[in-house]
Amino acid sequence: MPIHYVALGDSAGTGFGVPAGAGYVDRVFSRLRRLDPSARLQNLARNGATTDVLRTGPVDAALAARPTVCSLFIGGNDLWRGVSSSQFGRNLEAIADRLDRARCPVVVGTLPNLAHAPAAGLAERFLGIARAQIEDRIVEYNHRVRRLAVDHSYALVDLFGATRLDEHPEYFAPDGFHPSAAGHEAWSSVIWPAFAALHPA
Repeated sequence: MPIHYVALGDSAGTGFGVPAGAGYVDRVFSRLRRLDPSARLQNLARNGATTDVLRTGPVDAALAARPTVCSLFIGGNDLWRGVSSSQFGRNLEAIADRLDRARCPVVVGTLPNLAHAPAAGLAERFLGIARAQIEDRIVEYNHRVRRLAVDHSYALVDLFGATRLDEHPEYFAPDGFHPSAAGHEAWSSVIWPAFAALHPA
């Protein structure tokens, strides 16, 4: 059966702000096509998406697409909008409970440490939200993601532990929040082994 990759996520998944083909979804798909030239991609990531948004339309579309592999990288917009970690976890469970109907492998990722994003520095300076508070919330979110991966037997990608954003300011776009092309390349390098394990050459 040809590989049909369906991606769920937010603006990072759409490749917002970088040239066409430079986003992590397209980079992962490019590698999948090297394994299977007939591979297809359906990118259902949406700019501004939260876990609450993904619970309905995008998951319905993912199920209708009959994927052979899905990815789920979400949470940045929940974080900046102040969604509690418990609500974030409930939304993730609602997404997973429905996504499991696709009966295909799912690759899910933790949030990178956005406390090191330039936007977090602005939040600290102008809004009084300390970077440590942001990091604590991300850790709570990632606990929910890791628990989801165990409960649903998803392949887990640890973007938090693998991408040292404090050492790589070039991974951020000029807006101080979204990944740059270099950031997407770093993400895709961390993400790819999970896909490779599902599609051995």
